[in-house]
Amino acid sequence: MRLFSILLCYVQLAAQSGDDLLAQVDKLRHPWPSFTVEIELKSAKVSQHWKVTARENGDARVEGLSDKEKGRTVLVLGDAMWLLLPGTKRPIKVTPQQRLLGPAAGGDIARTRFAEDYSVKEKVEDVVDGAPCLRLALAAKRPSTSFRTANLWVAKNGTRPLRAEFFLPSGKLAKTAVFAAPQSQRGAPVLVRMDLVEPKGASAELHFDHWAPAALDPRLFELPVAK
Repeated sequence: MRLFSILLCYVQLAAQSGDDLLAQVDKLRHPWPSFTVEIELKSAKVSQHWKVTARENGDARVEGLSDKEKGRTVLVLGDAMWLLLPGTKRPIKVTPQQRLLGPAAGGDIARTRFAEDYSVKEKVEDVVDGAPCLRLALAAKRPSTSFRTANLWVAKNGTRPLRAEFFLPSGKLAKTAVFAAPQSQRGAPVLVRMDLVEPKGASAELHFDHWAPAALDPRLFELPVAK
């Protein structure tokens, strides 16, 4: 009976479209139309603490909470990313791959929206750590997407990602993400940890906590105008 249930679950997963699976994965990073979450970055003996405020269209405001980062703000508006430094009102345009700590970049902190950024080119059965899963081969929808191709492994129940690989335009592996099992906060399953590793060994841990739905003031997402 247990074997039959496992097989039925896997058949149901295999029947889901790749786009459906991406949407399910994205809900772990975007559980409500607008929300806030705190993210702690850890790499070697260094750590950073950030607060992310995100709205329905994917725009995000990332504010530094730890001593060294306090006063720093990153604004993600569409495909553009801006850095606001303490004591200045002139925003600096940066790329989503602007590093914050180790292999962790501003784009990793602000958002990861697979369904918006990628289309599924292939869906095949695979195994990760001895467990059956699906591997989704992804291709970027827009030239502005940082990584042109990626692989995403999804657990057999379709409700969580296991790992992802992101590739440079040359085809070279840029970094790998490993996802912990989601947990429930405020009644919604959410991501609580993601580890990033580069081929040469640099790594960073991202810990997500204090998830909460929020009504947001649109002025939070406006670039300051220098006078």
